[in-house]
Amino acid sequence: MNIRLGVVGPEDSVSQIVEIASGYQNFTVIPITYTHVTEAPALVQAQIGMVDQWLFSGQAPYSICIEANVVSEKAAWFPPLQGSSLLGTFLEALYQSEEKVLSVSLDTISPEYTNWLISEFSLKYLTIDTFFYPGHVAHDTLVHYHKEAYDSGKSTLAFTCIRGVYKALIELGVPCYRVRPAEPVIRETLARIQDHANYLFYKKAQIAVVGAEVPFSLSERKEITYSYKLKHQELIVRKRLLEYAESLQGSFLEVGNGHFEIYTTRGEIEEQGWPYEIIEDIRQSAKLQLFIGIGYGRTAIAAERHVQMALDYSKQSGNPTIVLVDEEKRVMEAGRGEDPLHYAQMQLSDAATKTAISPAAIARIIAKAKQQNREHFSSSELAQWLQSTERNARRILQELERGGVIEQSGEEQSGKRGRPKRVYRFITQN
Repeated sequence: MNIRLGVVGPEDSVSQIVEIASGYQNFTVIPITYTHVTEAPALVQAQIGMVDQWLFSGQAPYSICIEANVVSEKAAWFPPLQGSSLLGTFLEALYQSEEKVLSVSLDTISPEYTNWLISEFSLKYLTIDTFFYPGHVAHDTLVHYHKEAYDSGKSTLAFTCIRGVYKALIELGVPCYRVRPAEPVIRETLARIQDHANYLFYKKAQIAVVGAEVPFSLSERKEITYSYKLKHQELIVRKRLLEYAESLQGSFLEVGNGHFEIYTTRGEIEEQGWPYEIIEDIRQSAKLQLFIGIGYGRTAIAAERHVQMALDYSKQSGNPTIVLVDEEKRVMEAGRGEDPLHYAQMQLSDAATKTAISPAAIARIIAKAKQQNREHFSSSELAQWLQSTERNARRILQELERGGVIEQSGEEQSGKRGRPKRVYRFITQN
């Protein structure tokens, strides 16, 4: 499998990485160099669609491109400057210095790591003052930090991870070393990119089955053989799903009684996004409710089992929700423009299984609470999560409390007249 690797950084760093990556047969390297780190987002944006994975020379260009939303964290990497990269620079400085004790100013790398380094290797001769920051900061800020530390006598050497800062400090007459990724670190990062790309390739190639079902009643199923109205409604559903199957380059199968299946790959589905617009189209044009479940699997039989499980969860949720079940049988709700919401798996008591609330609905409520990071919640919050009335939310809470799934944990005053609202929490949850 060929991986198109965009290497982003200053010219010397990019040349170093490109030379190492050229020894890997499955990398096609696309070098992208800049003079100043602020140029990185525009240069990367120009190569979108031509690159599979991005390797940045360091934390600064990586962070500035993540913040600009031109790349995703899932496809972006940079070699860490800890370990042999930093230790090698220290050894170089010690070898070249006539001083037996080194006092250095260091940017980018955390004090926790440098303290560990000194302790682990008994570097009593080394004193490190750090300027640690997440993401990136302006070059002038780092130059000022190192210059001030040197002028005040706090440090005798500056260690920087940024080429622009290194060049500015040299011009100012501050003795300086640049921390650059060591070859073994770059190779380790390339190996991680290789493993990740292989994983994504096989994941996208997984068999996927989209199950779509119109919940016709028993009487409607009998009528469909001679009712022109139902035939026309089903025809609208069939046409819309056939168009979706074509867009997925999948195989369309009509099982019967309002049940349809599309066989395709996981990559095709996830590239297009979750088909909520189909549910809405069917609701408006055919006046029918459509449930959609998606099953992934390493084999067709596994995907078929998982799609049935997904459809069962979708129908039990009572809302137009697309549910996914992956190869590990993990149940997720496909968010509208969000990451999938993972349903919690929990053991329900006998009393809970006898309530009017289905296990799938309970799992969905737990997942929503986790997503909102809410340990305690009220009926109004539950109504918002389920997109239902507060009256219905109170009924659900009563059933869950009766089944031993939740318990009352207090009350809250809304600021309006009337009784305070009860607040609940889960008794058992993962």
